[in-house]
Amino acid sequence: MLRTMVFDAERHARFAALSGDLNPLHVDAVAARRTQAGAPVVHGVHTLLWLLDCIAADLEQMPQVATVSARFRKMVYVGERAEAEVQRRSASTLRARALVDGTEVLSVTLGFGAPDRGHAPPPLPLSAAAQAPPPQPIELRLDEMAGRAGRLRFAAAPSQVARVFPHAARLLQPQRIAALACTSCLVGMVVPGLHSLFGGVELHVDDSSQAEELTYAVVSVDARFRLVRVAVSGGGLRGVLECASRPVPVAQPDAASMRASVSKDEFAGCAALVVGGSRGLGETTAKLIAAGGGRVTITYKSGKADAEAVARDIQSCGGVCGLVPYDVRQPAAPQLAVLSEAPTQVYYFATPTIARRKAGLCDPRRLAELSAYYVTGFFELVTACLQLRPEGVSVFYPSTVYVDQRPAEFTEYAMTKAAGEILCADMQKFLRGARILVRRLPRTLTDQTSTLLPGDAADPLQVMLPIVREMHQRHADGRAAHRTAPE
Repeated sequence: MLRTMVFDAERHARFAALSGDLNPLHVDAVAARRTQAGAPVVHGVHTLLWLLDCIAADLEQMPQVATVSARFRKMVYVGERAEAEVQRRSASTLRARALVDGTEVLSVTLGFGAPDRGHAPPPLPLSAAAQAPPPQPIELRLDEMAGRAGRLRFAAAPSQVARVFPHAARLLQPQRIAALACTSCLVGMVVPGLHSLFGGVELHVDDSSQAEELTYAVVSVDARFRLVRVAVSGGGLRGVLECASRPVPVAQPDAASMRASVSKDEFAGCAALVVGGSRGLGETTAKLIAAGGGRVTITYKSGKADAEAVARDIQSCGGVCGLVPYDVRQPAAPQLAVLSEAPTQVYYFATPTIARRKAGLCDPRRLAELSAYYVTGFFELVTACLQLRPEGVSVFYPSTVYVDQRPAEFTEYAMTKAAGEILCADMQKFLRGARILVRRLPRTLTDQTSTLLPGDAADPLQVMLPIVREMHQRHADGRAAHRTAPE
């Protein structure tokens, strides 16, 4: 069997409504960009139900299903095409998987046999009342998850879910399909909630309550690896959900706290353009320059609200900060025409999602995407800024230690950063007025580098302050050289 489907925006939105799982990781492009995913991803249970629907459609004569075991191995992004494949079938089990670009994103094992009977649901507090799916995901700390229990009502009637997955409903009955959809809401909206990742399910088909709700109880929380196990029962299913609590998006220090690191007029006279200044290293850099008396303009592509928050923070401390929309993949000159003054310094922090699923060691599409940001987009920007200020511009290009280390998952990232370094050297050599500073930065604590596993990460403030100072000195030296240069 080999069926395909594109998880387009319409299907994605329909499942979000059916399941009640409105976690921003799935439905909010701006919020999702501040997670490790970097963009909205398909609900794991959506992929699971689609795969079950494919199995049931192609294999009509199947024994009764007794167990469902699934592992969500890789994220699927909205708009991607998935393939369904049955790998192995015997008298007792069936194994299938979903693939995107040849990479396994979901594996499923069905066990055949009679349903379980007589198993009690997870214990609940005496006062526990069934709750409707919350309108917003609950935000919980790890220590608040242990021992949580309750009852969660289905977001949609089983008949509604069955209309979307008719073959799966025939295989497992509509009530169980709706219960599976409800597990997505439980994980994404209730516990772990806002900062959740769904890892997999181990479920038994049983004759438990046919009420349109799931009884749940957290059975374990592993703080070392942020792993959470939730026991569930209801709708004809019983078992355990395996999930994780993602690290909270990294917040950079506020503008007021930057004053302790710089002197009041240390960067006076600087007119800095910080590309990608709405978060991460760009946000830190903008706040540092403004704290030292420099004038800052930050750019954003999709995170307008984040950029506005950074600008307000800087302005509340007496700093000067403007903002403009900017897409490095589009011609630079027309976008820079709105600047109130030509920048004397440029800091380039534009970046797509770095850690993303790919096919094979080197993915040509991924290489092209990253090159558009780190090579051609950078070149476009610098040449446009030199047109605005022919006497010279100081530019910072952030490379990475991965050029030396080259982890397997970051091959294209390291390749394009190395190409950017070569481009910077030649621009410095052949473009009059281009004063380019390149530094291979360590892994720093930002949205894209936070992971489930503990690891060392440098403080963005400690990384960027020496660079901002060096950039300011380079600009001063460049101005002096321009004044003394012969006509």
